[in-house]
Amino acid sequence: MISKPPGIEDIYPDAIPRWNRVVDAARSVFGLYNYRELIIPVMEYTELFARGLGDESDIVSKEMFTFEDRGGRSLTLRPEGTASVVRAYVENGDYHRLSTAKFFYIGPMFRAERPQRGRLRQFNQFGAELFGSGDPFYDYEIMAMGDAITKSVKIAPYTLKLNSIGCPECRAPFIAALKAYFLSKKDELCQDCQRRIEKNPLRILDCKNESCVRLKMVAPLIGNYLCDRCRAHHETVKGYCTAGGIAFQEDQYLVRGLDYYTRTTFEFVSSALGGQNAFAGGGRYDNLVTEFGGKPTPAVGFAAGIERMVLLLPEAGDDATGIDFYVVHSGGGTLAAAVSLASRLRALGRSVEIEPDAGGFKSQMKKANRERAARALIIGEEEASSGSVTVKEMAGGTQETVPLERFLASLQDLR
Repeated sequence: MISKPPGIEDIYPDAIPRWNRVVDAARSVFGLYNYRELIIPVMEYTELFARGLGDESDIVSKEMFTFEDRGGRSLTLRPEGTASVVRAYVENGDYHRLSTAKFFYIGPMFRAERPQRGRLRQFNQFGAELFGSGDPFYDYEIMAMGDAITKSVKIAPYTLKLNSIGCPECRAPFIAALKAYFLSKKDELCQDCQRRIEKNPLRILDCKNESCVRLKMVAPLIGNYLCDRCRAHHETVKGYCTAGGIAFQEDQYLVRGLDYYTRTTFEFVSSALGGQNAFAGGGRYDNLVTEFGGKPTPAVGFAAGIERMVLLLPEAGDDATGIDFYVVHSGGGTLAAAVSLASRLRALGRSVEIEPDAGGFKSQMKKANRERAARALIIGEEEASSGSVTVKEMAGGTQETVPLERFLASLQDLR
């Protein structure tokens, strides 16, 4: 037997209703806010992620699935969606000329990390990106969509953590202060963070190592270094959240794990997920479009982990959905009548199961129960000759024989 690779999971039919509950909620909310779906490639040139996410980010330095194609070009399975959406936006001039452009995407991502609960090597995300405006309203709108999706699927409790990491100008003195602080504590840092002191001390704030977490709790705060414009932007974002009824908690150590963020960063977290407690997050990235060859274009977005959200869904009884009808027949000449009935039911938009060699009535009724059919439609010799059908309610066990054409005509009212 060949097994699946570690960190890659199958999603079986019984789990699909919970999966679709999350995906359908996302599609619905994105539609309410006029975001349009974009399907992005599963692989890109490695340079896209190295340039966009930062060489010192954990994703680029340790977690990407990268390989060479037959032409010797380096390709990478996408570890996240934003870089690909930005590349698509820049490459398609029609969208790049719009005053604002709104996209959402849904699909698999890939990271070569140690598998654990809520952290897989192939995982799925949905996300949304807005291009063309630096107005803090859109930071709020992005968070409002994440909040609406979370509430729609009834995840509770959860916390929206919010921060501003400023712009490159005001972040420079903050990073200098961080570097000086962590240099004084270098021996207490993990090996990765000791290396980050020189290359990117901001990344230390994202480390989950216990000793590094303890040290960062008394590290310099970004709020003390924000310039007037970044401070005003942040206050306006918080004002919109308050006006929109979105509860949030400020966390000045929240920097996210990617290098492209400017100003707003945020995460939706739940303690029910354990150490990997974020199930959605994002922020503003006003310089990434320029980095990919486009004209200066402010942008903001977020992404959510579908598997993580599914783990947080409340139990709703038996999520597995059944079929509308299971057609039971006695073989021989009744099979043709049963096949005709199944075809007509499906043309009316009803889900149907029928088996050509299903054995006796008792065996077929067991299969109807197994398929969670709402009703069994029985066509024996008597029904076939009289042009009728026996309708059995699987839940209550009651049944009635009615003319076939009258039954089909009544389907619009049948519940």
